[in-house]
Amino acid sequence: MDSPLNLRPRPPNSRGPQTIADFIRRVNAEPGGFRALNEEEVRRNVIAERNGIHEDVEMVTDQEAADDDSKQPDIIAARHNIIMSLGQAIQISSNFLDFISLLLSKEIPTQAAVSISPWLRSQVPIGSIGATQLDAPTPLTQSRVADNKLITIGKRLVALNEAADTALAAANRLRQQINSETKYWQEVLTVSQKGWSTARLPQEPHDMGVKFGFSNAAPMFKNNSVAPLKRAEDGSVRLEYGRMGSRSERLQATLLHNGEVIGRSSLPRPLPDDAPLDDRVKEARNTIFAQELWHEINREGRTLHGHHVRLEQSAVTCALDSNRTISFELVGLDDQDPSRAPLPGDLDAETASITLHLLLSNAHRQNQLKRSERTAANAMRGPPPPYNLLLPIITYYRHEKTLEDCTAFLAAFCGALRSAGIQSSFSMTESINKGSPTAPPSEALINTLLHPSEVQFDLTITPGSRLRILAKPTPVFGTRFSIYLLHPHSNHLTSLFPPNQTDSVYENVKELVRYLSNAVPRALTMYYYPLVQEMRNSGNKGNIGETPTPPAPNNTTWIIHSDDLGLVDDDTETFGVRFAFASNYTRGDDVDDAATEPELRVTGDYMEDGKRVQHEWKWTASGPAGTQSGGSLDEIVKHILANGPSSSVLSA
Repeated sequence: MDSPLNLRPRPPNSRGPQTIADFIRRVNAEPGGFRALNEEEVRRNVIAERNGIHEDVEMVTDQEAADDDSKQPDIIAARHNIIMSLGQAIQISSNFLDFISLLLSKEIPTQAAVSISPWLRSQVPIGSIGATQLDAPTPLTQSRVADNKLITIGKRLVALNEAADTALAAANRLRQQINSETKYWQEVLTVSQKGWSTARLPQEPHDMGVKFGFSNAAPMFKNNSVAPLKRAEDGSVRLEYGRMGSRSERLQATLLHNGEVIGRSSLPRPLPDDAPLDDRVKEARNTIFAQELWHEINREGRTLHGHHVRLEQSAVTCALDSNRTISFELVGLDDQDPSRAPLPGDLDAETASITLHLLLSNAHRQNQLKRSERTAANAMRGPPPPYNLLLPIITYYRHEKTLEDCTAFLAAFCGALRSAGIQSSFSMTESINKGSPTAPPSEALINTLLHPSEVQFDLTITPGSRLRILAKPTPVFGTRFSIYLLHPHSNHLTSLFPPNQTDSVYENVKELVRYLSNAVPRALTMYYYPLVQEMRNSGNKGNIGETPTPPAPNNTTWIIHSDDLGLVDDDTETFGVRFAFASNYTRGDDVDDAATEPELRVTGDYMEDGKRVQHEWKWTASGPAGTQSGGSLDEIVKHILANGPSSSVLSA
């Protein structure tokens, strides 16, 4: 420690060339090479080397010399800084050495005294500080030993109690988690066992989900038919509906007559908040089905303006006829009135609502069949066409209404003829659309809804005039009628008034009624024409049920009128009997009810007590019209034909 610490830096290596090859390389590297060497400087270096003075030969250019002069002050400042830093380091290390030596002098004074500086030895006695002074027992510390032990024991007891409380809380929390998980998975297992598809969600693998929709639905409803099964705090399953919404909805059908509600389809009661998970999933399925049904009937309604379908803000309205309208609306189950009284048309509205649901299910089935066929047409991109949902209902209702009107008219038609004594009748036969024998009943029902059955009417006007009417429903043109004559070779109408020769198709009930109203007079004319041929042979009785009994002989010659609507005398064509059949349609009245009382009219022009008499008789289904008398039509015709104009009357 007496001698100062020498911390001089190592001398740097010489910058001059070490060998002759190095010298030559450096000279060649300089600009100009050996030509640029200074002869005087080389001679001076050689003399110095002979005298024992070794100097490094450095090739210094003018630029380097200028640079060395500019760097000289920087090097001096750096050397000063280094010397100051070294001095500080020496002072700090000396102080640290003195402190360590003084600390060790308590334990090993001889060895520690060697490294203590003279200045510190003169200021502080050896052994004045030591590291073991804190461990030495004192009276104060001895009196606190018992207290410290009690404190330590208390601390340990507190720590143990806290650990026990923590363990109990963890056990309770774990027990609650186990109970919650058990309840959650029990509900999920119950839903899965009842046939619902459950799986982990692709976007949220840590959550379970249930698929409650339909695989063959439209893409927007197919994507919304999966709901996450979230676990609530009590372990129950919370069904999240997503974009479908948590509101339970149904499609309600409302039947109106002249703007007045006469029937509504029923709505189920809303589910309580604590309903089982299976019921909530089923309710979600019914809701998304109703939403899809509402979406599809709106799509179809845009294409059915020709069938009197209107799209309103919150309803789709279909005009079934001039008086009756049906409306469909998507309503929430919470909006229904539980105190609503039943209406007479509730059954019809409920039937329409159920039919829509069946038709949408059939559309899903058809989508499944198309997807399984894998044809090029099915692989075409683009939105699918609208489903036929409203059109079958409209077609079926109008077909049934047309059949009802037609049946009512034929009943009144035959009733009017029977009131006059003509044995007229009709029978109705419905052809059942038989599908595949292996098809399930649901497909047979759908086939009936989409393709209503044809109905056949066999009508007998007179025994010699019989015809068959076929009612064929069509979605676009409504119910059409085709008329065919039975036994055409012997049928009276074959020559007088056959049906349309082109296609035998009548567009509606009005055209059918007009044909029958025009056919009745001609059929009656041919029915009574055999009496004219047998007038001179009163003893020749006609067959019962075919032709009436001829009247007494008469000199008048009766012929068929030129319009085939009656029998007239051959001379003047003014006397005789004329037939007519009237109804609302033949009168030109603009009414929709074809069953309004048809009326058979018979006009007679004959001689009675030497005077010419004109009289008219009328019959409806309820009997003779007014207070007329004269008996049956047979008796009236006989009386007219028996009292025709004689030759004496004609000459007078």
